[in-house]
Amino acid sequence: MTPVDTSAPAAREDEGTAWFGLVVGLSAWAMFFAALAFSVGYLRMREPWPLGGMPALPRILPAVAVLLLGASAVLLHLGGRAARATLPTVGALVALVGSLAVQGFVMSALWSAGLKLPEGGAYASAVYGLGGVHGAHVVAGVLGLVRELVRGARGTDVRGAVRLWTLYAVFLAVTGLILFAAVYLP
Repeated sequence: MTPVDTSAPAAREDEGTAWFGLVVGLSAWAMFFAALAFSVGYLRMREPWPLGGMPALPRILPAVAVLLLGASAVLLHLGGRAARATLPTVGALVALVGSLAVQGFVMSALWSAGLKLPEGGAYASAVYGLGGVHGAHVVAGVLGLVRELVRGARGTDVRGAVRLWTLYAVFLAVTGLILFAAVYLP
């Protein structure tokens, strides 16, 4: 009797379980971001946006940050078929870091322009709070991709993990777009 190799179906089942768990988790986070966006919408209905005396919000640089998030999702999709982390995965990491840098620059420029906490009230809280929460999620994506790049460089097959990070990058791009529309658009 020959032994039967059951590792391949088990690996597929593990990948399917991980995929399902990630979809459930990201759905919960998406509801959280949607609630935050609706909260900002409520504030915008009650008061002028931006408040009188507060600096106007830029639109181009935050849009660039969202585009970089979308680019990272596309690059991860392209790189998710390779057994090891490849150039598209590195490009996705660079795009995520670039998005973080742009978000940080925008917040720093707004702070320098006089949009400070707590003087800025709900307006400043929405800008910095939503930007900070979303930025923390981008940092998690950066750390995850660095981990997969290191594992791939050591010879581990990271195909399944990169596919999961692709879903996470799509989540970052969609939530970034929602928050951009809620906070930065007139």
